[in-house]
Amino acid sequence: MPILDVITSLAIETITHSVQTLLLIGFAALLRFYFASYGYPHLHYWSLACLSYGASELTRVVTGAMAITQPLQINELAAFTNSLALTLQYLAIVYIGIGTYSAVGKQLPRRSLRYLGYSLALMGGLISLMLLEPSVSLHTSQSDSGVMRFLVPGTLFVAIGLPMWFNVKEGIGPRLIAFGFLFVAAKNFVVVGANITMTSPALDWVLSVQAVFTVIFLAIVMLGIIIWLLESERSNSIHAIQRAEYLHTHDALTGVSNRSQLVSKIPLLIDFCRTNGRQLTVCLIGISRFKSVNESFGIKGGDLVLKEVARRLQHFDKTPLSVARISGDVFAVVFDHLKSRQLINDLGGELQDTLSAPIAIGEKNLSISVGVGISRYPQHGTNAEVLLNKATIALTESKRQHQASVVFYERGMDDEFTQLMDMEPVLRRAFQDDEFLLYLQPQFDFDHQQLCGFEALIRWQHPERGLLAPAEFLPYIEQLGLSETLDTWVLDKAANILTRWTAEFNHCWPIAVNLSAQQFQHFQLIEQLQSLVQKHNITPASLELEITETVAMSDLHNGMSVINKLRNLGFNVAIDDFGTGHSSLAYLRSLPISKIKIDRSFVRELQINRTDATILKAMIRLAHGLGKRVIAEGIETEDQQTILQQLGCDMMQGYFYAPPMRVELAEQLIEAELNEGRKPLPGSLAAATH
Repeated sequence: MPILDVITSLAIETITHSVQTLLLIGFAALLRFYFASYGYPHLHYWSLACLSYGASELTRVVTGAMAITQPLQINELAAFTNSLALTLQYLAIVYIGIGTYSAVGKQLPRRSLRYLGYSLALMGGLISLMLLEPSVSLHTSQSDSGVMRFLVPGTLFVAIGLPMWFNVKEGIGPRLIAFGFLFVAAKNFVVVGANITMTSPALDWVLSVQAVFTVIFLAIVMLGIIIWLLESERSNSIHAIQRAEYLHTHDALTGVSNRSQLVSKIPLLIDFCRTNGRQLTVCLIGISRFKSVNESFGIKGGDLVLKEVARRLQHFDKTPLSVARISGDVFAVVFDHLKSRQLINDLGGELQDTLSAPIAIGEKNLSISVGVGISRYPQHGTNAEVLLNKATIALTESKRQHQASVVFYERGMDDEFTQLMDMEPVLRRAFQDDEFLLYLQPQFDFDHQQLCGFEALIRWQHPERGLLAPAEFLPYIEQLGLSETLDTWVLDKAANILTRWTAEFNHCWPIAVNLSAQQFQHFQLIEQLQSLVQKHNITPASLELEITETVAMSDLHNGMSVINKLRNLGFNVAIDDFGTGHSSLAYLRSLPISKIKIDRSFVRELQINRTDATILKAMIRLAHGLGKRVIAEGIETEDQQTILQQLGCDMMQGYFYAPPMRVELAEQLIEAELNEGRKPLPGSLAAATH
């Protein structure tokens, strides 16, 4: 074997290190580009590894070039430059390890471990500075340089390559990278063995040409990374396509089928039922007052409720053929095992019981109620859209009732539903165009024979039909869920009137506003009223709040809590339509109200039905005993007034005194009262004494 002189050896090493430097810097730039495009952390650390490795090779290139041209001067710096090159090489290996861990484990190692790796790389460089002899070539110090330059990196590359080979099961790219690490490790171990067993000139040739295998290693790793990125991109594209196909047929939040999937599935179920003599049952389930759930617990809380409802329906003991979410808070379940109407009705009740069990949201438990609308094949239709539309109509009918119920579609519901749907845009436009008017009906005090307040009543100034009474549009507002919108409008108008009266007359007669069940049960009612008082600068006592007896009794505990909060803020609360509920006298003492309003049905029959008079007498005495005032509405004759006065009623309201009137006429009545020297009664809305 020919002898390799020092200059030739240095030239070979310098050329191979130059090639490696160019490859590494170019590859680092390519990895930075891919990192900017894909954002994968391992690409960032691998680009740093290439830069660090390239800097190490560049140090060797500069050292080798200076050694060839100025052999005497460079020899003294050889130990420092070699240790710097080794430090950069160790740092590159640390970056490779961090990047590989991130690529395989889908997360970066802890920061403390990363800093430990950096520290070990620096420590390895310092140790090499102390151990290496001052030489520009590694030929002269075989054992030390072999351990520091080849054995340590080879061991580290095995530690990186083997886990990667066994943990990444799919794709050619990761296997190529792992093979490259193991290949260069094997090359390093061969060089270490040559350092121990060989002597010049064979060793000189091994040390000079080993860098060629490092270039091969770089080419393998570069090819592996590019293939891995292409495979990853293809995998992501396939996953995105699969996800899009899934979302096309499934609800993204709950994972159950969506409306489109249900519509495509129902014809298959109908064919099965037709062939096997079965009847298909489509149940639509709507969550009552779901909007208040979102407002109380936030969107995330509402999402948790929807997920739990979907889960319970999927695991319902009468396993449905299909479960789907067809709109925001409406689910569909399909069965085919029941023919009897009563059994289906019982099934609807079981669904309600299953879904009404408390749902944990954080540290709180929430119980929901649901309405169920049912349509059946073949009785109500023979295709998916018809069955779903019939079930939707039945569900709408179930929500119209005060308590959520199970409703079967019945012939004739379509006409009312169509009319309701036609009314929705008209009513919303009426709100937008401010077509509603606030009328005021006076209330009079018996003892003082003077005006003591007003009740706010709504009218609709229809652009084509003229002035409409509440009976012509309030049912539609309630069915369409617009009661809260109307209540908010009335409260704001009433507060605005009170503000104007205070400024114009220096006095203020209270106005009573009736709250719907939706508004009274709204969790933000207290905050809304506080904001209203501050906005219009009115006293809470000037705005009396009326709730019907049915609403107050539907949830007595919650009702008492809300009324107490309102009373503490200074609002007076009255019970409207008193006497129509089944527990009026039993629960009257429990409600912290200031006034009861006797329903007009008792007053209407007062002259011909002595039983009504007896009942009214008991009501009035009980109310007075509990410190509550009594007002009767619907008084139309003098005889009715006389009887009620004899029974001890405190206040009167009805057409006998004055009909509902525009605000301008109400203000004229106020001016007449003031001209007669009659001012608002300070105790006209006295609070309850208990």
